[in-house]
Amino acid sequence: MNEAVFAQSLQTPRMWLRCPLPGEGVLLYQAVVSTLDQLRQWPDSLPWAQQPQSPDISEDYCQTCYAAWVMGLRWPLLMWDADSGRLVGSIGFHRMDHESQIWELGYWCCQAFQGQGRTVEAVQALTTYVLQHWTQVRMLCRIDSRNSASIRVAIKAGFVCEKQETLLSDSGGYFQVQHYVLGR
Repeated sequence: MNEAVFAQSLQTPRMWLRCPLPGEGVLLYQAVVSTLDQLRQWPDSLPWAQQPQSPDISEDYCQTCYAAWVMGLRWPLLMWDADSGRLVGSIGFHRMDHESQIWELGYWCCQAFQGQGRTVEAVQALTTYVLQHWTQVRMLCRIDSRNSASIRVAIKAGFVCEKQETLLSDSGGYFQVQHYVLGR
């Protein structure tokens, strides 16, 4: 595996994208809670947001993500504002199929930083880095078709809608997911 792809941090013009570290759970918890009502609008895309939240749960997440990054299983990153040091959101590859070389990208942004182009900036930095260091990877964003903000991010970052599928939600209803791809 190419170690360059799994860099611990990347810098953008306004942010640091960095792997979650043990001890950052409280900061992550505060960021999640500040945006939880919005995150819960997408139960099929963000099932973790439907669960109870706590500083301990967020700390467990940070520790698990750090271990997954060390082992090369996932590439989770938190987005940190370079000026204030505040947590902006989260981005990363939560599913990485090394056999097919398809990596699934997910992202969310704290409500306080929305509408500033931060998520697009982070997605562009991360995908550019991947394309420079791992040219065979195909990146995939599976987005609920009602989530217009996430779709705009993907399009602005250069992803193209490849297909749409209908899925059965955990609640028994159907919903549409669009597959946006970049690379290969």
